[in-house]
Amino acid sequence: MRDPMSDSAEAMIREQIAARGVADPRVLSALRSVPRELFVPPNLRASAYDDTPLPLAHGQTISQPFIVALMTELLALRGDEKVLEIGTGSGYQTAILARLARHVCSAELEADLAATVRERLERLSINNVTLRVGNGIDIFRDHAPFDAILSAAAPEQIPEELVAQLADGGRCIIPVGGSDLQFLWLIERNGGHVKRTRLEAVRFVPLRT
Repeated sequence: MRDPMSDSAEAMIREQIAARGVADPRVLSALRSVPRELFVPPNLRASAYDDTPLPLAHGQTISQPFIVALMTELLALRGDEKVLEIGTGSGYQTAILARLARHVCSAELEADLAATVRERLERLSINNVTLRVGNGIDIFRDHAPFDAILSAAAPEQIPEELVAQLADGGRCIIPVGGSDLQFLWLIERNGGHVKRTRLEAVRFVPLRT
């Protein structure tokens, strides 16, 4: 008997993600390897593969599948990177990054969410993630610089203290703006020069510190 969740996952990748331009085969493979239904509240599992964000505890959300895929692709991970993730949330984005990078340092303000993510990652035999509870901009400074940084929460302005933690050749993807208007920004550091590129409009929960 076919697994209906597996069918839904394939439909998500085909119709929501690949059809909208995400083409990196490593990213698509990572999405196939992480069952999204394990990362949403039990009462919302029937909606796990819908093209929408879903609510979590503490006013947080699990991002829309396309946005997860897009932000991941924009990091251009090859497999040997050390990645900083700000806002572990459900752990879904964490698991995707862990499939694509050497190591992921993920910060979450809510201790109960972080504890649940640890259980989920263990269930999937993902062991290249370090989780810490606290302010994501500061809590992993001892691991900097990072080859890639991804924020799942939006500051009103680009935090320069976060840009300073980006390694030469590194890339950061972060939503920036207030509750009424936010854009994704791609930040690239090359040879001491920092390039900032504004991308599409998005909506994320505010970055709390």
